[in-house]
Amino acid sequence: MVGGVWTLYQKQIGGLIIFFIMSEGRIIAVVGGPRSGKSFLTKKLAEYYGGTPFIEEELPIRIQENLKKGMRDIERHLWFRNQQVKIYLEAEELKRQGRIVILDNFWISYQLYLESTTGFEREVVDELAEIDRQMFGWPDLVILLHNSEEGIREFVKKGKREFDNSEEYIQRTILPINAIQEKFFKGQQSKRNVVVIDRDGLDFKESNHFEELLERIKSDKVLV
Repeated sequence: MVGGVWTLYQKQIGGLIIFFIMSEGRIIAVVGGPRSGKSFLTKKLAEYYGGTPFIEEELPIRIQENLKKGMRDIERHLWFRNQQVKIYLEAEELKRQGRIVILDNFWISYQLYLESTTGFEREVVDELAEIDRQMFGWPDLVILLHNSEEGIREFVKKGKREFDNSEEYIQRTILPINAIQEKFFKGQQSKRNVVVIDRDGLDFKESNHFEELLERIKSDKVLV
């Protein structure tokens, strides 16, 4: 049986005890800084659990330009917010259907980078962020991929995106974002199901490395 977590139940009707199974949906989010291998792991987990993956698609040229040049912050924040919220709404519906959903990031991710906005624009996005926090729950499991600076640089070299492979972009954007992600999600460990995975030295294409990750998830007793 694939596509969900299956649980055995029993119910007594008159003198009969009936056993039945039901699928329980789950939402898993893979988070971490840029170029940490989130998309690949999302696909691998979806294959393993028989789930539905949501992968970040190719960014529009205008958003790539915004990221590369550090411009039009409010536009960038709203674009990422809208994409992540739409995906999360779909993920929640699939969960209600008993499906497992694997996300590359989730709705709260855009909120970690609002420091670049100021004044009235900041008030607007802060209000929107608070509304989102009230409307949406967290995934059942968050997997944080911890990556060292050396590991990040290695992944950037392997990547094919033109806008994020310069040293200036690494210093201005990738490394600070990685630090923000790690500080926030590590701070949530006492309140949420957050598993931190040291990405350095792990290649999820290798079956033993992927199995190591699965054992870590199971040992934390946060999923299946």
